[in-house]
Amino acid sequence: MSNSDYAIKVTALHKMFGDKTVLDYLNFSVPKNAIAGFLGPNGAGKTTTLRMMLGLLPTPRDKIELLGHKLPGDRTSALERIGAVVENPSFIDTLSAYENLKWFGSLYKPVNYSRIHEVIDMVGLKEATNQNFGTFSTGMKQRLGVAFSLLHKPELLILDEPTSGMDPVGRVQMREILLNIHEKEKTSIFLSSHLLDEVQKLCNYVVIINKGRRLTEGYVSDILSSNEEHYEIRVSDDSIERTKNILEAAQNIVKSITLAPRGFVVDLENDTSHLVNEILVKAGIKVQALIPLEQSLEETFMKLTNKGSNTFVSSTETTQTTKEKESKEGEK
Repeated sequence: MSNSDYAIKVTALHKMFGDKTVLDYLNFSVPKNAIAGFLGPNGAGKTTTLRMMLGLLPTPRDKIELLGHKLPGDRTSALERIGAVVENPSFIDTLSAYENLKWFGSLYKPVNYSRIHEVIDMVGLKEATNQNFGTFSTGMKQRLGVAFSLLHKPELLILDEPTSGMDPVGRVQMREILLNIHEKEKTSIFLSSHLLDEVQKLCNYVVIINKGRRLTEGYVSDILSSNEEHYEIRVSDDSIERTKNILEAAQNIVKSITLAPRGFVVDLENDTSHLVNEILVKAGIKVQALIPLEQSLEETFMKLTNKGSNTFVSSTETTQTTKEKESKEGEK
């Protein structure tokens, strides 16, 4: 692709805080019209990268390009075409959602008042149009921040942990909001997150970094494709041990075996599930189910980093505020 096909292009981006290297000549690019997830553990350099993109930290010359504009020289032109929410959205507590967007939106350039109502409706806050910001829940505050970032119809939306502090219902609502924005506004979206299963449901492109370096990037479908297939094999409790022995003996097609509540999860060579089923049946094992499983981003990340620790969290788990965790890791 030519440079004009990229929403974001980062080249050899280097950043140190004191004697600590936060970004180690980081390279990645994001195509236009993508919903892209920016993934990495605490301290990987995600927030630092986003801050440099937006000019909130000093940016080396020509290392970041946004919508074809090179930073820092063409920063103003770039920011005129970008909407962003970095850190927790902060508005005036005693003003309503509408009043906050009218006030802060007009500080940048004249704001179309009908557009205020449009973006409020777009993020699902129509019923709270006249409600004071100080009474908003965490999820409502995040959504108003997204509404503000949309006021001037940006071509690129940059979001830092947009579901931070939300419960599962709030995360689902935010996912639907972003999908709707992408479809209706034709906006490219670049968001950082720790919730890999949420990213997998939302994003079609991902950039994964660790220790300030890129591990991989690309379309989710390409990254998750491999020469392996993943299956859950369900058998009766009294045949667990025999099944395990048979699977271990089929090393030419069974690449890994993990005990599961009702049997095993196995990684197989492509197009060999029928052979595994045949081997088990011939050995007298009653196979109750052979269920294909989709590879997950979390599994891919663990393989890339060769770590067994719980670097990321599932969206069904309770999470700490991302900013608290990243400050502890010294990312900012």
